Amino acid sequence: ALPISQTSHLAKYPVAAMALSKAFAVPNWAPTQSPGQLATPHAQTTARGAAEVESSSSGRQALFVAAGVAAVAASSRRRKQIRQRATGSVVRLAKADEVTEANPLRVIIAGGGVGGLMTCKALTKVPTLKVTMLEQATEFARFGGPIQLASNALSTIREIDESLFEQIMDKFTFTGMRKNGLVDGLRSEWYCPFDAMRTAADSFNLPYTGVIDRPDLQETLLKNLPEGTCQNAKRVTGYKKLPNNEGVKVFCADGSEHEADIFIGADGIWSATRAQMWNETRKGPGSGCSYSGYVVFAGETVYQPEDYWEVGYKVYMGPKRYFVCSDVGRGRIQWYAFCSVPEGAEIPEDNEEKKEYAKNAFFGWSQQVLDLIEATPAPCIEDRALYDRPPSFFKSWADGPVALLGDAVHPMMPNLGQGGCQAMEDGFTLMQMLKEVKSRSEVPGVLQSYYRARIFRTATVQFLSRIASDLLLDTFTFPWKAEEGLSAPHGPGRGDFNYNAVVVNY
Repeated sequence: ALPISQTSHLAKYPVAAMALSKAFAVPNWAPTQSPGQLATPHAQTTARGAAEVESSSSGRQALFVAAGVAAVAASSRRRKQIRQRATGSVVRLAKADEVTEANPLRVIIAGGGVGGLMTCKALTKVPTLKVTMLEQATEFARFGGPIQLASNALSTIREIDESLFEQIMDKFTFTGMRKNGLVDGLRSEWYCPFDAMRTAADSFNLPYTGVIDRPDLQETLLKNLPEGTCQNAKRVTGYKKLPNNEGVKVFCADGSEHEADIFIGADGIWSATRAQMWNETRKGPGSGCSYSGYVVFAGETVYQPEDYWEVGYKVYMGPKRYFVCSDVGRGRIQWYAFCSVPEGAEIPEDNEEKKEYAKNAFFGWSQQVLDLIEATPAPCIEDRALYDRPPSFFKSWADGPVALLGDAVHPMMPNLGQGGCQAMEDGFTLMQMLKEVKSRSEVPGVLQSYYRARIFRTATVQFLSRIASDLLLDTFTFPWKAEEGLSAPHGPGRGDFNYNAVVVNY
């Protein structure tokens, strides 16, 4: 039984009030009275009520009934409170899951290369996304040579941000409107002009292909990102998916941890993100990336060939190698020498020795090639082995709130100049899809849709880039020309009269 001073609230429950009134013989107790009215008579009759309780069975029964009714009432109140708390929790969870400008999706991008920077720029244009980029370099330094941006990449940039496009154009060198194509590496004669580069751009109202210095592109992109977006000295080592659509936790080599709703791995061909997602080693055997069989030497110098104003770029063709040179603006020519080299073959490390290696590799070729190599300072010559990987038709680029982008998932040979261009298209596709997300529970499905939207296009470009290398390097040879007769520079590697030389090449 409750002390009478604590039972005023039972006025809400008439049956309980009446039963207790009878059990304790409390006079003037009526359930219609307010708690304030009942307080005084209760206090006055506390001692007398306890003394006057009858010992009859009817009194005890009434007491038991009252206690039971009071217990039921208390249980009902507790259930109501629990329901209210549960409803409040559901409402709070619903609000937390909702994506709004006040509650944006948190996106982390690993890698500040061309693809990562352009994706970062694209996503910052969406008001319901808050973007952070983690870059392993301690600072963004001016490094790297010119990069080709084809019409598809330029159209993508223009679609993302017209102002950014105009800033890039201020530092751009157009090559697509000039003469470009394949050249006989022995005779310096045009073999196959790429007229479609210009006519296709004109037909579809696309910007012409051209080049921009990689440091200039990087600087322009960084300048157009919101302050505080990029964090340097943050090399991503792995991630952990969180349950219940709570996102992902990203780990860095410096011990820091970062939480987000979406994590994009744009960390290059030796991607730690891809290695974890696909349970592969990051680099080397077991990584899924294989040596292409080719090494490229690259150089850049101030040089003006005789056809400087008419030609955008040339590809000099020959057996097992080819040589590309392009105008990159400000009186400079950039060149690439692609050579078929067995895996593990020794390549000189000294710059002067690299220059001699390149000259020897193209000995006997067009004097235009040899003059350009000779005019290049040795410290400006670099080399690298080329790696790629097959398209991932049976492995998704997405795993819950994590997705891959650019070279991390579709590295490709440089023959078509599409590596960076395809990474930019990846970023644009992500922007288009993520801006439609209304709740965090949609994220895994949207990232899978991103994979399905991009896999066939990138696979096609990967295939064409690889087959271009194989065709250019494995089947091409200096063709024999009938009009040159026996005086033609024929013989192995010098104008062969064989199937490849006559049927494939012509």
